[in-house]
Amino acid sequence: MPDLTPWDQRGDDELVELAHRSRGDIAKESLAALARRGSERATPVAVELLTAHAEPRVRSLAAVTLGRRRDPEVPEALTRALADTDPTVVRRAAQSLARVGDESALPDLARSQPPLATPAGRAVLTARMLIGYRAHRPEVLVPATAEVTDFGRRRGEEITFGGRVRVSRATVLEAVRAEVPALGFRPSDLLTFTCSGAAGAVALAEEVGEADLSVPQMLGVMVRERVCSERYSLDCYVLSDDRDATGGTRPWLWLVRPSGRVVHVGRAELEDGRARFEVTGSVAPYANPVKVVGERSASGGLSIETALVGKPAASAARAAAPPARDSLMR
Repeated sequence: MPDLTPWDQRGDDELVELAHRSRGDIAKESLAALARRGSERATPVAVELLTAHAEPRVRSLAAVTLGRRRDPEVPEALTRALADTDPTVVRRAAQSLARVGDESALPDLARSQPPLATPAGRAVLTARMLIGYRAHRPEVLVPATAEVTDFGRRRGEEITFGGRVRVSRATVLEAVRAEVPALGFRPSDLLTFTCSGAAGAVALAEEVGEADLSVPQMLGVMVRERVCSERYSLDCYVLSDDRDATGGTRPWLWLVRPSGRVVHVGRAELEDGRARFEVTGSVAPYANPVKVVGERSASGGLSIETALVGKPAASAARAAAPPARDSLMR
């Protein structure tokens, strides 16, 4: 008789053995169960599967798992996986490096760059961009897009910031830290919201108060609650750059999906230690129009004055063809 014990009720030792000695579907379930419970054994198992398992689907899951681990051996294992013969494994390794890697990964990403017309090529280019922003000296800037539409005068539904959410702030903060291990986050820089009935949160990186906005920055992230669960996952990175050379007084703000797709655009204005921001540009149909206006005070407090979401204009209802990714190079 087969063992029908649920995966989450099995012990770590059994799951590790199954991951190493079983066929691909069992190896995947075993690794996923270890990762869900936060077992410290998930990292070495994922590293071994990423390096040595015969099936690309197992190696791909191992790469995804490592993108949510803080262990020091993770970036090196993901960097090695950029040489994998399967393009899906390469894509997943690049996406995970974007979450955990530092600038030491940039030369390997550049050397491994697949053709940009492929999903793996776009993922590697996006990882180079995101890590570069986090390191404040990107080779690749967020690509400007002609598809941005402004919120304009339309009426919208209110986005409610603050208030009660289904799970505790500590749980949301834990999810944020797991989604982007390369950044640090403080409880005071987490702001929950509800948009069209869906819960989410914006989390600013802990060093944002000292950030030099004359150079590219990864300011934080936005996470959204998964449907039919209480888990939060990464929705957007919040990036800034001063491509207009304003000396950091009027930087651009970019909300960028993990895929590299720009979904919202805004500007900030810095004066006397305060940073006022306004996000009113959206890229349909990948995101509904929004208007979010607020301020981060000199003492670090974040306040929202206006937060609205609208429906996409009829003229923007169809998806535009992906841009050619002629990225601006430094």
